Amino acid sequence: MLNLRNYKFMTLLFVCWSPLCSAQSSAQNAIEHTYNDGPYVVYDEANQRQFNVRHGQGVWQDVPADKQFTRTFEVALSDSYQGVDKLAAISDIHGQVEIFKTLLRQHKVVDDNLDWRFGKGHLVITGDIFDRGDTVTEALWLVYKLEQQALAAGGKVHYLLGNHEYLVLRDDQRYLHPKYVYTASFFDQDLRKLFAANTVLGRWLRSKSTIIKINDFVFLHGGIHQQFLDLDLSLEQANDEFRATIGLSKDALAKNPIWQSLHSRFGPIWYRGYFRDEHLRAEDVGAILTQLNASKIIVGHTSMDEIESHHAEQVIAIDSSIKKGKKGELLLWQDGTFWRGKMNGRVVKL
Repeated sequence: MLNLRNYKFMTLLFVCWSPLCSAQSSAQNAIEHTYNDGPYVVYDEANQRQFNVRHGQGVWQDVPADKQFTRTFEVALSDSYQGVDKLAAISDIHGQVEIFKTLLRQHKVVDDNLDWRFGKGHLVITGDIFDRGDTVTEALWLVYKLEQQALAAGGKVHYLLGNHEYLVLRDDQRYLHPKYVYTASFFDQDLRKLFAANTVLGRWLRSKSTIIKINDFVFLHGGIHQQFLDLDLSLEQANDEFRATIGLSKDALAKNPIWQSLHSRFGPIWYRGYFRDEHLRAEDVGAILTQLNASKIIVGHTSMDEIESHHAEQVIAIDSSIKKGKKGELLLWQDGTFWRGKMNGRVVKL
């Protein structure tokens, strides 16, 4: 298993990418699509190369020296953060980068050039940038850039892994947009090669957490069930166990009781019981929060029309159906109050 603690990575910052370009033509009752995608950066100790799809053609090229720099990033020694004054959170972007950018701009998390302007604030993405939409790569590189800019400003971007990150990283292609099926065709139809440990995005993803706590709020993709708490893992231990499962098959997960539990329907990336278990009571959620020493659990995964609070305001659901490609919302918190940030920049108290 790759040990990521204190592991230094050579990484690259790409602030520009090719916009999606699709052309359609009819030939023998079939429609051919040509896509632009990338970059996917692969490197070894000697050199760095990037792969792009340009108008349907796969192109390899060396990375120019002036776009390379050494950057170290590592797995956090703690997944709890205290003393944070302002927060923004979003979930289930699912390849809809334009909605993501609009919400960040309208609520002053980024400026018009998509550069960080949230100061010492924290931005949390509770998983599922991958799958469904056609601008996943663009969203990944934007988050990658903002993460570095936030650190320089004293803030933080937390990109948490959701169930669709784990699906893609084990080569599950059921929810891919055709654009990414086409890109994978240049890599023997194996998504794992696009995000392997010798790629920038692959190593970056392998550094990510799945569950974090900021102040007294717990953030994750699906939810916390008592079955997870019974594993008696700290957040750091749980995140290390999750990282160890990246890329593993279902059969491999089944051989380890902890891994099987983490990836079960009651596990943190799949659980939907807060919204679908008619027998779950506010008191039950309160008991879970007591064990977590937290006041709220903030999750995505289960789609809503807007950001909602449930179970006596102990659970906040932030999957606002961005995946449909029409609209979405951004959760904002400051001075003890939660707000729903809308596409037009308006805020509504939660």
